[in-house]
Amino acid sequence: MTEKAFRQLNIDPEFKNLIRPLRREEYRQLELNLVVEGCREDIIAWNDTIIDGHNRYEICNKMRIPYGVKELDFPSRDAAIAWICANQLGRRNISEETRKYLIGKQYEVEKKVQRNRNGYNQYRPNPNIAVGRGRPIDEESGRRTAARLGRKYHVSGATVQKYAKYSAALDTIEQNAPELVPHILSGAYKISFENIVALSEMEPEELRALSKKIGKNPYAFARYSESRRCLYSDASAKPGTAAAEQLAIKTMPAYDPDAEVAGLTLTIPSWMSSIDRTKSMAHLEAISPAARQNLLAALTELEGKIQEMLNAIEGES
Repeated sequence: MTEKAFRQLNIDPEFKNLIRPLRREEYRQLELNLVVEGCREDIIAWNDTIIDGHNRYEICNKMRIPYGVKELDFPSRDAAIAWICANQLGRRNISEETRKYLIGKQYEVEKKVQRNRNGYNQYRPNPNIAVGRGRPIDEESGRRTAARLGRKYHVSGATVQKYAKYSAALDTIEQNAPELVPHILSGAYKISFENIVALSEMEPEELRALSKKIGKNPYAFARYSESRRCLYSDASAKPGTAAAEQLAIKTMPAYDPDAEVAGLTLTIPSWMSSIDRTKSMAHLEAISPAARQNLLAALTELEGKIQEMLNAIEGES
């Protein structure tokens, strides 16, 4: 068993951005679980840098909950990124857009890992590059990597390579309008592959202006049909041509005032289920004083928040 303590770890923005951020209700549920049960899963790190467990690390340090750290060994940064992608792709709660992005990202970094395995890189090219089966060896290696990942994720090798273009386009968008990318990866903004590429080809100031207009109504891209109308002022414009210059906000659906409340309402049954499960399975008379105090503190805080919400609702009714 890993010894639990408090250990200073580094947070790499690129690593963290590869991991789906928790929704507010998910974060609150994780916080409650950690207070009640302690940190059961180790924080995974490479060279003292977190590669899995950013939220647990943040909460545990804030709440003074000891945690274990498991160090993994990778030959390079690209290999660590490939592991993060594969680890996230093993989760069930990622969106289809995030899945495409991670597969494309994993493909690109695994190509680099393969190319650099024998010490070759952009500064020391492989002197044995030749034509094999009519294509350069590097291209053949990329096709093999795509085919292998395609088998793993149940898509074709060509689809894996298409996903790589998708992830590269999103990385470009992130450089100029980083606030757009989480909405795209979460599935909140329904934008086709062609339109993602078109967005990535926009001038930075145009993309930022578009992002600002979208931000005034976060529900603007609720459906693909709405996204297309918002993106293209000319319905006949074809992505990939001069359409990138015609990108503009046109029509936006109405703001949904129930969205936040509906999200909260959907999470409450899981809280009730967790409480019922704990009551039936835990031996409350045998728990430690520390665990008892932590649970009481968390429930008291939750009770206070519930009362605040009830007061707010009653005040508006």
